[in-house]
Amino acid sequence: MLDNSALQQLYRYALSLTAEPAAAEDLLQGALEKLIAQQEKPQQVQAYTRRIIRNQFIDQCRRAKIIAFESLQEHEPVNMDTQSLEELVVMQDWVEKLLQHLNNAEREVLYMWAVLEYSTSEIAHELKQPRGTILSRLYRIRKKLEQIKGDLEENPNASLGQDAR
Repeated sequence: MLDNSALQQLYRYALSLTAEPAAAEDLLQGALEKLIAQQEKPQQVQAYTRRIIRNQFIDQCRRAKIIAFESLQEHEPVNMDTQSLEELVVMQDWVEKLLQHLNNAEREVLYMWAVLEYSTSEIAHELKQPRGTILSRLYRIRKKLEQIKGDLEENPNASLGQDAR
């Protein structure tokens, strides 16, 4: 049903949500148990399993009351300039530093956009959120990346765990 490559993608998705390998393994295992228990197998097994992982993660966060909610102004314009994430040269240090500063929702959007190569419309459909919300998150991710890039260029010897200023 799911080959090794698909399982690895699902694990990376779970890891993008939790940022902890053990928690990601638990999410994946729980999702696979639910998938196996299904009487009727879904047509798109990988997408269905991703949805199970996401729902389990949200449930866990709600139980622990640690989910990060952001107020989103639906009618506020999104300030997107012509420079996009694809045009930024990303070094490994920037990515590691960036991931430390992203919340769960931003890591999920970044994973779907960068790894799964979904469009913003596809991400919005998958997450059942407005496209403007996804664009706002990508904009905030880009701004955080630019800030980290500037910090690391000012002080290239700064360690990833400390503030570069």
